[in-house]
Amino acid sequence: MHLVGILFPHINDDARSKSHQTVPLIQLTDIRILRLSNCEITLLEKDSFVSLTQLEELYIYKCGLRTIELGAFNGLTELKELHIWSNEISEIIPGTFDSTNSLEYLGLMNNRLEHLDSDVFSGLLNLKRLTLSENELQYVHPDTFLRLPKLQQLHLKENWGLQIPTDGPFINSHSLLSLDISDCNISSLSYKTFANVRALKWLDLSDNNLRTVDIYTLRELPKLSTLYLYGNPLHCDCQLQEVWRWCKERDIQTETENSAPRCDTPSEVKGMWWGVLQKEECFGDYV
Repeated sequence: MHLVGILFPHINDDARSKSHQTVPLIQLTDIRILRLSNCEITLLEKDSFVSLTQLEELYIYKCGLRTIELGAFNGLTELKELHIWSNEISEIIPGTFDSTNSLEYLGLMNNRLEHLDSDVFSGLLNLKRLTLSENELQYVHPDTFLRLPKLQQLHLKENWGLQIPTDGPFINSHSLLSLDISDCNISSLSYKTFANVRALKWLDLSDNNLRTVDIYTLRELPKLSTLYLYGNPLHCDCQLQEVWRWCKERDIQTETENSAPRCDTPSEVKGMWWGVLQKEECFGDYV
């Protein structure tokens, strides 16, 4: 019978006194799922899991993890899911995931990542889902995700300092279907921003600081079926009316059960649903 789960509790006070805490030696080799929680593990050394050749899912959360050495995931040739949530990681060294090419999901939510180099995810040829929400990302190289040929879902929610370019593509990816950049303090986009993610079907721009969206931005996304803009201070003028009609005519979903885009300006329609304008009326450029 395979052991499918293991949980390490808090490490004792003597262990906490060391400058770096590492993964305890695990003698069992037939583990499929390993959960490490609240363990005071600050460092993943090379070959930390090398004996766990059958491991399929690894969870490391709320452990204070700061550093992942190259080779930390050596031996994990069957690993499908890697969850490293709510830790203190500020940098991922290129090559970190070179030995985990079977990985399909990588979660790095709620860490301290500030930037992503173009080759930081090298080796992840089968990755389909990537979560980088709730970090401190400011810069993402456009080619970072181009090296992930099977990537379908990317979550970047709540990276409040994230720079979204308007003079070039934000992301280059031929496979990406779903992109979440909600609550990232975004104030402007252009038709160039999403020019190289033309397979995109689902785009979440909710809870940002967008006043409007250029219709040419949407024309770069011919397969788009869902666009969330609620929670933005939208200026409901002729330009935005054209975007609303574009979505309506193509049956692009823009509302959830509890949320819909609403006008912030002009004052005549403040708080109203963004489709309030009739075709023949526009309010011009109110501020």
